[in-house]
Amino acid sequence: MQVEYELIKRIYPKKTIERYIKLNKYLGSKDNNVVINFLLIRLFFSIIIFFLSFIFIHSLLVAILLTIGFNIIYIYTKFYEKLNKLNKKEEQEACLFFEILLISLKSGKNLTDAFKITTKSIDSNLSKKFSNALDNTKYGESLIEALDNLKEEIYSEDIRNIIDTIIESYTSGKDMINQIEKSLELLDEKRINNIKAYINKLPVKISVISVFILIPLMLLLILSPAILEYFR
Repeated sequence: MQVEYELIKRIYPKKTIERYIKLNKYLGSKDNNVVINFLLIRLFFSIIIFFLSFIFIHSLLVAILLTIGFNIIYIYTKFYEKLNKLNKKEEQEACLFFEILLISLKSGKNLTDAFKITTKSIDSNLSKKFSNALDNTKYGESLIEALDNLKEEIYSEDIRNIIDTIIESYTSGKDMINQIEKSLELLDEKRINNIKAYINKLPVKISVISVFILIPLMLLLILSPAILEYFR
């Protein structure tokens, strides 16, 4: 992979490579070979699509547009589609996770013990990430360092903000429980707004289903006697 990595570094800007490494971490993978393979495949198919389009269509503009279109679709399906699903899932998990964390803190537990209780109480993707962060404290990292590094593995900006709130409250001595409650209210409000937006879209989806499925079925039922009579 060293040869491929050197090739990638010569072709792609450093910021581009770092951006995809960061996106790959959000997906829970720290294997940079995944990013190298992604960029190599992207480069290979971009070249193929460009030249084939130019040869058969004889249009430089169309070739460029098709190549750009391929890149947009490939990047979206490889990273952003997965990240959007992961983001929704982890934000749903976050409400329960931080509520249990709050209960532990209110019962008098310190922050480390509260996180340990919470991660043991919940079996979720987000909980596992926090559990792994806690494990890193066994190897010399402080809790704050572990939480700060954890942000690199979480795509949701809202969850990262809550982690920042915890770090700031812990280091400055502010009322952590109050700060987390405020952050949770915002997260819960966002979740409710997303549900409302989904419900508002339902009539449109139902209308589309009606047009493409129900109406043809109704026409078939109405016209079926005439069709049967014709074949007789």
